[in-house]
Amino acid sequence: MSQDKTAFLSVSDKTGIGEFANGLAELGYRLLSSGGTASVLKQAELEVCEVPELTEFPDILSGRVRLLHPKLFAGILADPADPKHAADLERHGIPCLHIVVVNLYPLSEVLQAGNLSQEEVLEFLDVAGSALLRSAARNFPHVLTLCDPRDYPSVLEALREKGGLSRERSRALAAKAFYYVSYYDSTVAQYLSTATERLAEEKVMGLKKAVDLPYGENPHQRAALYKLSGARAWGLNAATLLSGRPLNFNHYVGVDRACDLVSEFDSPACAIVRHANPAGAAAAERLAEAARLAYRSDPFSCTGGVAALNRAVDEETARTLAPETLECVAAPEFSQQALDILRRKKDIRLVSLPSLLLSAEELDIQTVAGGLLVQDKDNSTLRPERRVVTKRKPTEIETAALEFAWRVAKHTLTHAAVLARGLTTLGIGGGQTARMDALRLAVAKSQERHPILSPDLPVVLAADGPLGPRHIKEAASHGVSAVVQPGGSSDDREAVRACDELGLAMLFTGIRHYRH
Repeated sequence: MSQDKTAFLSVSDKTGIGEFANGLAELGYRLLSSGGTASVLKQAELEVCEVPELTEFPDILSGRVRLLHPKLFAGILADPADPKHAADLERHGIPCLHIVVVNLYPLSEVLQAGNLSQEEVLEFLDVAGSALLRSAARNFPHVLTLCDPRDYPSVLEALREKGGLSRERSRALAAKAFYYVSYYDSTVAQYLSTATERLAEEKVMGLKKAVDLPYGENPHQRAALYKLSGARAWGLNAATLLSGRPLNFNHYVGVDRACDLVSEFDSPACAIVRHANPAGAAAAERLAEAARLAYRSDPFSCTGGVAALNRAVDEETARTLAPETLECVAAPEFSQQALDILRRKKDIRLVSLPSLLLSAEELDIQTVAGGLLVQDKDNSTLRPERRVVTKRKPTEIETAALEFAWRVAKHTLTHAAVLARGLTTLGIGGGQTARMDALRLAVAKSQERHPILSPDLPVVLAADGPLGPRHIKEAASHGVSAVVQPGGSSDDREAVRACDELGLAMLFTGIRHYRH
């Protein structure tokens, strides 16, 4: 076989491979291929040399080693301008490969389906294809490396019009191949890793772009949503936009925070988030009532927010939400009547998320200058070790309100203070630099609110971090009758004493929920 203009093709995704190979043949390239790709090219009546013909090595182990042969890799890694390389190729009858076209079995999609055993998954791992792509990309000054069918037309056009690609373009294709293989390898690593390895010494995550966003947190920032390779579709990557313009970066953040909060509740619930902070939340026997209470608990803060509901939105709930100003409503599903009502609103986005369940395996990642901070998701809420620490125990009504307020505080930016009456927020103070500021903000908001709840219900306070006696006295002066907090500070004893003197009940949860 001549060493002039040889292309190697071995692809799992056959999209456009026939047309591309035919174009290469018309340009005088000899085609080297194997397996299913060779069969496709032969069916297109193209002349193809199969790999065993080059290597003179039989196809063994069910094809596992078909492409793992020194002659093939030598043809890819050779520098044709190097006399020693040229002599080696000539001595062993090896063609110098100029184009390598390889893509791998879509392992990510196989893993997302979740219906194969580990043994079956291992059979899909492409060892040879990954090695061939790396080798070709490493030798990009002399080899064009293609892993994406979308690149075929532009490469073919450049070969026809200019006889080749610029070094810069070849380098870009090589980088794309290394990204492609890295994504593939990280998918395998994520699949094989265990829960104890989630904070391993080396951490690589495969991310696949799901959608380009109109802009980022601000209009001058670019943004996109990525999905984790191999993970089953859930959460925002399984969301469907049923109506309205595409979601932007801030919408995604708001939907994520609102859905995380509303998924805390077993009963019908609604949470409204504004700028990543809860603005109002409520639980009730009927979803429509929860939606009404959540919005009216703080109409000024909820205006322009993102609402999430943990039940299918029915006609009654849609009529409750329709008069309010919301940018987005997210729920597991919407009835047709609800869609008809809400679609009449201008500039509202309706999003369906099939599951609001938390992912036990997901990590919380934040960027910092020069690196990433990685931690487990804060999925815990109320542990068995919670205990009453005051002489007075909370009543049944207070206990329900305390548990509700505690769940809302968990999703409020630190420092956080949440006042609740029944299963409705009364005032939310979050994102403050001092806990007293958060408490006073929550009080101020509670005093501005509309009188939508019976004043006979007790007012309770939840804080995401420890409270001292000053906070207890401030809360009591504004009618708080019961408190829930993590405990665990040097002020615990004095805080308990203040509660006992003022007749308040208090729970210690034994766990804090800071959120930054």
